Amino acid sequence: MSLGMFAYDAFMFYFEKFGLDDMRKEILEDVNGTVLELGPGTGINLKYYDMEKIKSLAYIDIKFKDGLEIKARKKYPNITMIEGDAQKLPFEDNIFDSIVFTLVFCSVKNQLEGLNEVKRVLKENGTIYFIEHVEPHEGILKYVFNKTNHQWKYITGGCNLNRNTEFVLKDAGFDIKIIDRKFRDIFIGGIGIAVN
Repeated sequence: MSLGMFAYDAFMFYFEKFGLDDMRKEILEDVNGTVLELGPGTGINLKYYDMEKIKSLAYIDIKFKDGLEIKARKKYPNITMIEGDAQKLPFEDNIFDSIVFTLVFCSVKNQLEGLNEVKRVLKENGTIYFIEHVEPHEGILKYVFNKTNHQWKYITGGCNLNRNTEFVLKDAGFDIKIIDRKFRDIFIGGIGIAVN
């Protein structure tokens, strides 16, 4: 494990244990149909999916972590795994019922470009399911996140602490419903549909 991944996993342990686990349970319970997950990481979301609701499951990531394929195929043997970039998805238009991304768009270089691609491959009546960490609204946390972002991004391989993903989702043409906020609104989770 690289220093970056070690730092990120250590940082995230507390948040997963005391909030994100519950958020994932609530947000991901209705994922269904033809499903695409962007940046699956270690495959943490697998345990929250109701596999009886899923017709097909595809993962896309810049590079898959060791052991992920074995773990994923135990849960969903027919999973499709593709190395690729969220900013240029290798799929036809309008093919997924559900698109999932959790803690992904903090590290996508061009968020708007990636979300436009998500919208392109999502069916007209499809749904996005998301959890992201975002820049704090105000106060000392906002200052600290902005002050340390350059160093944090460097040691974690591209994760930004000060993204405004909630607003970029709206800019990309999604009507979103925030279902939960955790840790003084640093983490947001919800669902959305494309409206334009």
